[in-house]
Amino acid sequence: MRLLCLHGYGTNTSVLENQLSAIVAAGESIECDYLNGEIECQKARGLGAFNIGPFACYYDNFAPQSVKKAHEMIREVVDDEGPFDGILGFSQGASLAISFLLQHEIDRPQEPYPFKFAMIFSSIISFTADPSYCMDVVDRLSETDVAHLAGFPDADLSTLSDEAQLLFGTMAKALTAGMAGGFLHAHPDKEVFERRNAAQIPRIIHPQLVRQRIRIPTVHVVGRKDDPLMLDQSRLMYQLCGEEVAMWLEHSAGHDVPRERGDASAAVKAMEWAFKEGEQQALLSRL
Repeated sequence: MRLLCLHGYGTNTSVLENQLSAIVAAGESIECDYLNGEIECQKARGLGAFNIGPFACYYDNFAPQSVKKAHEMIREVVDDEGPFDGILGFSQGASLAISFLLQHEIDRPQEPYPFKFAMIFSSIISFTADPSYCMDVVDRLSETDVAHLAGFPDADLSTLSDEAQLLFGTMAKALTAGMAGGFLHAHPDKEVFERRNAAQIPRIIHPQLVRQRIRIPTVHVVGRKDDPLMLDQSRLMYQLCGEEVAMWLEHSAGHDVPRERGDASAAVKAMEWAFKEGEQQALLSRL
């Protein structure tokens, strides 16, 4: 199995390679190609002193145009260095993988996916690359709403419409949890809502606000000891995937890739299931 692997915020490919060592050892034929983020950023909280920088992320402000650049980077690697059997992501990398796959389903529903399956480890919330996504919700924001959003994510959202509360309220919780854990940092542009620039206003992808679902097999692996708010984000991302081809798997640690032998073996077994299901899907699509 050849995998394109995406690391977490504030880490790099070397860190992810170390994280995945137990899984690679537990598998018989796992080949990992690592894609490093292009944006240099601060070191992720809790990362050991032995980890050497520079540290990176795939986007640092969550705006659609920034996420789109990350999507284009994945597409370019697939075109130049593919084919890959699967895509694997951890934390921000998992979030990006979900966003990329769902955008493919939205933009190219008749085309085969660039990957046969996805391994999603401790995904944080995904952000859209499409400036038109939920633009009707943004357009309906009143001046009072915009004034309240100026303090985002510490903002009073009670006056917003139900859809706007779902969109921005969920995003506020996700950013607060991510910043507290050192897995994200705040959007740097405090005036982004006032300008109403669709390419700049960040929007999370929520399963109640988008009808499409990822149709390739996905395995969502989380740690039971992860922060409950982080687990909530992973569950939302799970709901963006087709129920019949999505698997939920828990391991004994926290916000990390499973490293204990038993946990790693379970993840590899799930990966093998996803690979076989994805192969079957690809075969049927050619008939």
